[in-house]
Amino acid sequence: MGLSKCLEHFVEGVKSMSEPIMILILAWALGVAMNDIHTSEYIALALGDNMPVEYFPALVCVIGYAMSYASGSAMGTQGIIFPLIVPVIVHLTKDEDVYIKTIAAAFSSTVFGNLCSPIADTTIAGVLFTGCPMLDHIKVMSVFCMPLAVISLIFGDLLVGLEIYPFYVAYIINIIIVFVVFVVFGRGVKGKSLVQSLVGRHRNRCDSNVSSEDGERTALLSKTEKGD
Repeated sequence: MGLSKCLEHFVEGVKSMSEPIMILILAWALGVAMNDIHTSEYIALALGDNMPVEYFPALVCVIGYAMSYASGSAMGTQGIIFPLIVPVIVHLTKDEDVYIKTIAAAFSSTVFGNLCSPIADTTIAGVLFTGCPMLDHIKVMSVFCMPLAVISLIFGDLLVGLEIYPFYVAYIINIIIVFVVFVVFGRGVKGKSLVQSLVGRHRNRCDSNVSSEDGERTALLSKTEKGD
C-alpha cells in the first residue's frame, strides 16, 4: 500500500470519527453549562419530597432510553445525564444504595439508543459494512432491543429500586423472562415462532383427524351400498 492510499484511508477514518467526537464535545459542553447554571439543584428543589427516591432509578432509565435514542450516542448521553442526575440524587437522599442503583441505571440505559437509534454510529457502520438497508437493520435491532428494554425497566430498575428483591435475583429473573419470551415468540429458520408452530401442529392434527373420520365414513357408506 502506497503513501497516497494510506493518507486516503487516514482521511476517511478521520471523517468517520469526526461525528462521534463532535457529539462528545457538545455533550461535555452541555454538561458544563448545566453545572454552571445549577440545573441539578433546581431540579432537586423542584422535586422536593414529591417523588420517592425508590422510583428514581426507573425514571433515570427511561430518560436514558429517550436521550440515547435521540442522540444515537451512549457516551454522549452519559456526558449529559451524569452531571444532571448525580447532584439531584445526592441532594434528595443520603442512601448510598440508591446512588448505586441510579448510576447503574444511567450506565445501562444509555446503551439502548446506541444499538437501535437510526443516527447511532454502530447503526451507520453496520449498514455500510453489511450493505443492509437502514430500515431492515433498525427493524431487526428494535425487535431485540425493545423487549429487553421493557423487561429490564420493569423487572430490573423498577422492582430493584422498590427493594422487592436484590439485584442478583433480578439477573436471574430477567434471564428467565428473556429466554421464555424469545423461545415462545422468537422466529426460527422457517420464519415461525414457537406459538405459531404449536398452533400449526394442532391445526394439522385436527385436519388429519377430520380427514380420517371422513375416510371412515366414506368406507362405511361404500360397504353399506355394496351390501344392499
